Amino acid sequence: MRSRRSFAGIGLLICTVAGFGLGAKLLAAGAALVKATPDQVAQFSGTYRYAGNAQEEEARKAAIDHAVEGMSFLIRSAARSRITATTQILSLYSFFLEPGKIRIRPQSRPEMISGDHGEPADYVYNGKRSKLTQVFAEDRITQVFVSDDGKRQNEYTFSEEGKVMTLKVTLSSPRLTNPVVYSLSYKRAN
Repeated sequence: MRSRRSFAGIGLLICTVAGFGLGAKLLAAGAALVKATPDQVAQFSGTYRYAGNAQEEEARKAAIDHAVEGMSFLIRSAARSRITATTQILSLYSFFLEPGKIRIRPQSRPEMISGDHGEPADYVYNGKRSKLTQVFAEDRITQVFVSDDGKRQNEYTFSEEGKVMTLKVTLSSPRLTNPVVYSLSYKRAN
């Protein structure tokens, strides 16, 4: 029973202190952090709909299998189920860039709001608490969730014309044999 509870938070995953450390590192890399220009605001802002295919779904499943392959057979199935539930492919993401702030609204999830230079913000989903940091730099938004169980990094990369968004997900935890890493494709819906 205890091992099931230990996997309950894998979705919003490493310790809170590490989250503050990441925010400080991102702030120290200030040269890469810039204020969004009006063109970039237009490029990034909007709603994107999932446009992936069966290959992306299979790659996600393979990444999950790779992450749990070194676990005991007694907990591997529970871990795989929990990670699969946590990494569901969402059909929509909406992005809003405001002065000093990033807002991302995923389908069926609470809105994710924080400063745009890695300032930590509290985030709660399904009763699980984590620290959220978001950074805008060049053609991407990097988002990191850190909790007691580990870390999830979402890297949203936007095409030059803003018609395509690629989401690269990296899930890591001391409990996982390997990180879960996969990418998903989205197209602008509006």
